[in-house]
Amino acid sequence: MTALRTRGGLLAVAVAAALVVAIGLAAAGAFGGCEQAAKKAGRPSAAVSSTAHGAVANVLAKTFATSVHPRVADTWGEIEAREFVFNAFQQYGYFPRTQEFLARSARGRVHSANIIAVKEGESAERLIVGAHYDSAPLGEGYSDNATGIGMLLETAARIKAQDTPYTIVFVAFGAEEKGLLGSRYYARTMNDLERAATIGMIDLDAVAGGTMLSVTSRFGGPTWLRDDALSAAESLGIPLGTSPAAKGRPAGVSVAPSDDEPFALQDIATAAFTATDWTADDTGLAATRMDGRLWHSRKDTVAYVNRTYPGRVKRQLADLSRILETLLTSKLEKRP
Repeated sequence: MTALRTRGGLLAVAVAAALVVAIGLAAAGAFGGCEQAAKKAGRPSAAVSSTAHGAVANVLAKTFATSVHPRVADTWGEIEAREFVFNAFQQYGYFPRTQEFLARSARGRVHSANIIAVKEGESAERLIVGAHYDSAPLGEGYSDNATGIGMLLETAARIKAQDTPYTIVFVAFGAEEKGLLGSRYYARTMNDLERAATIGMIDLDAVAGGTMLSVTSRFGGPTWLRDDALSAAESLGIPLGTSPAAKGRPAGVSVAPSDDEPFALQDIATAAFTATDWTADDTGLAATRMDGRLWHSRKDTVAYVNRTYPGRVKRQLADLSRILETLLTSKLEKRP
């Protein structure tokens, strides 16, 4: 349970119950298209590793979106969302910690928190994998960003017992919609040792629901992690796009606000995954959503997205799960 508790704990119990159902489905191998039935295991993360790629992320994203919404920063909804994520990390064998913070936004002071879980690797070099758990006040925040949280949690479970060349730090960021407050706080408060050990940051924001899965680096920042992601996708035979060139900017970079930005400003390599539709307009490269902008709208719900684009979310999460597992369990080709 997080340091910030819900009213009487009743809402937390309801969310935890929904989470248990999702984990139970994984343990039972109850996902369509599973490569093999999950073996019985003492730890749910072992069950996840036996399911089809993306299957657990798909169920968790639906459960998260429909059980906890809206998840506006500094509200009870965000606290419930935080507890959902914290409990999931615990279920998967991690010892998460809550990093609370106070920050100023355009509309005043915001009280929120990041949830951090660490998977020790073969070296002290660190890769940060992050996704924001708050949402806009409209819709269920399914694409933006229940899909990112589902993928964050599945990936944490999937690689829990695997050898990784680097220590992986999973972070669920709070208050992203208020101005990247959680990621800014996390990046700002890293100590010198943590900063020196951090070789890259992977951001998962609205990773399913748009027309295509893509990856970008931050404009002006190191590009090698993005390039490694593209190489991993190519080796797996997975189509992975990137942003087009626009207004003197090269292809493959983004200027859209997202949680990779505070890390790129510290010269840390970033790879931001999204299912965004990229367009170039008079102001430069911009990120949009299909269908009259799905994100931040009443259309961003499980029912609407899956009815309108059947199979899309499941397919994109499956592809991204394979890419992430490859990246996090491989020795990366770091380039200046």
